[in-house]
Amino acid sequence: MVSLRLKKICNLVDINSIVADIGTDHGIIPIELSKSCISKKIIATDISKNSLEKLEHKLIYNSNIVNIETRVSDGLYCFDEFEVDTIIISGMGGILIKEILEKNLSVAKTANSLILSPNNSLDILRKFLLQNNFVIEKEDDVIENKKYYQILKVKRGKDFYRNSYEFLYGKLLIKNKSENLRIFLENELKKYENILDKINLASKSNERILEITNLINEIRGILNEF
Repeated sequence: MVSLRLKKICNLVDINSIVADIGTDHGIIPIELSKSCISKKIIATDISKNSLEKLEHKLIYNSNIVNIETRVSDGLYCFDEFEVDTIIISGMGGILIKEILEKNLSVAKTANSLILSPNNSLDILRKFLLQNNFVIEKEDDVIENKKYYQILKVKRGKDFYRNSYEFLYGKLLIKNKSENLRIFLENELKKYENILDKINLASKSNERILEITNLINEIRGILNEF
């Protein structure tokens, strides 16, 4: 069964595109893209040959799926420029996603779109995209197994940010008043308020108190926009 997060990723893929799924693991996304007739070709890559073999075994028992190709590769190294329309990178940290794109930026820039779903470090990834002339066209999010995830659909172009917190929480999600983001921020607010109470009781440094207070005020300010 395909998770809601992976469903949302697949739904952001343009119809009839040629897709690269980086770090495919068991190949859930490629199989879903094929079965749903979203993509005409999917190239599933993974640095682990063993992981790819699991996908290849699945394809043996699904002989009707004929448009998935597998490649053992570290990131985007196995691709030529203009070879794929869409690049999907999900299920890893934002810093690692940044490094994958950075090492083969010319390949990334010849794709029509990137669909990125980092587990963390969203602010670092967004700053990298901004600095390298990518614009976030769409943002989606989901709470799954008590964890909050964001999904970015990215194209080439100029972007801008008014506030530093937009790098972390997503200006489109804030603008569109995402219910999942609201729930996440309310939980973050409670977490930081509890931390602040413990710091005050322990009489820790004023610097740490100021840092947490600023975070609390920032989150409250975002929630006031909802």
